[in-house]
Amino acid sequence: MKLLFLLLSIVSFNCLSHVSHHDETPKIAITKTVNNYLKGSVLGDSQMISKAFHSDALVQGNSNGKLQRYDMKTFLGFFSTDKPGKHTTKIISIDIENDAALVKAHWDMGTWMYIDYLTLIKNDGQWKIINKVYTKIQK
Repeated sequence: MKLLFLLLSIVSFNCLSHVSHHDETPKIAITKTVNNYLKGSVLGDSQMISKAFHSDALVQGNSNGKLQRYDMKTFLGFFSTDKPGKHTTKIISIDIENDAALVKAHWDMGTWMYIDYLTLIKNDGQWKIINKVYTKIQK
């Protein structure tokens, strides 16, 4: 009986040890991707932010009543570790359907805030932000 228990324990442990980060749920994987962007924005770390975005992603929103569009190179240029952010961020909601997701995120800048709508696609096993639409709100 002890031998049977020992064998079952070894088999169970062996099965559990093969669980990897590739087995994580889509919600966890999407949260990690978006948090690379949000945390990177606070740190001013453009390399961390770039891990979250697809290289062809676009960033769009209204600024002073005019539509602004940025490619990734331009958008990443807004961040610098020499000037880390003084804002807080959080994920408000995540909606997932198959290999597409929509994330709503909040940036608190003090007297105003951004709301980001992030569209993500799962491609080659990785979730990436393919589009960001933002709006600025005065408090």
